[in-house]
Amino acid sequence: MSQPYLRNSLFRPGPKSNLNACVGDNGGPYDFSAYAQGFFEGGFQIINSIKDGKWTIDLLIYPATFSFRHGIELYLKHMVQLLSNKVGVAKHKNTHTIKDDWIAFASLISKFDSKNFIQHELAIAQDIIDDFLEIDPTGQVFRYPEDLKGNPHLKNISIINVEVLDDGMQTLYDLLRDWSDSVEILCEPQASESI
Repeated sequence: MSQPYLRNSLFRPGPKSNLNACVGDNGGPYDFSAYAQGFFEGGFQIINSIKDGKWTIDLLIYPATFSFRHGIELYLKHMVQLLSNKVGVAKHKNTHTIKDDWIAFASLISKFDSKNFIQHELAIAQDIIDDFLEIDPTGQVFRYPEDLKGNPHLKNISIINVEVLDDGMQTLYDLLRDWSDSVEILCEPQASESI
């Protein structure tokens, strides 16, 4: 060990400036959409490391899948927040339940005449999100090996293929990113009532 650890020195600039991440007011302000993009990209980077054989697939599947799940949640929260403000409805209750966010999103976009929210694409996203909800409705399954009562997670599933996961997440990521961009345009102060 080259230097002793100094308390409260973990989150600070380092000697290589190209490895300093700009955060807070220095890098943002970032919103749910930016965080969502980071979590999706983090998941894709983990999957790429697995495909390249850089680390153990059976351990990296958990942070990869959790990262994707959190990215989904953040994109939905971002769009619900913007759309709620646009239509003047009460702020959506913040939970960590993707189902609540998806229902709120679907309800809000139904208020707009939009070519950007195609029913076929919404059905694809719904199917992918339902797959997550079936296995991890609360965001705990890929974060912890067991629930609060000590019951092991993933008792009814024994294999997750990272290429299948990667393909599904790329499809959903593309949809969520496009919809997020459309919602941001729709919610600009001078934007018309339809996209």
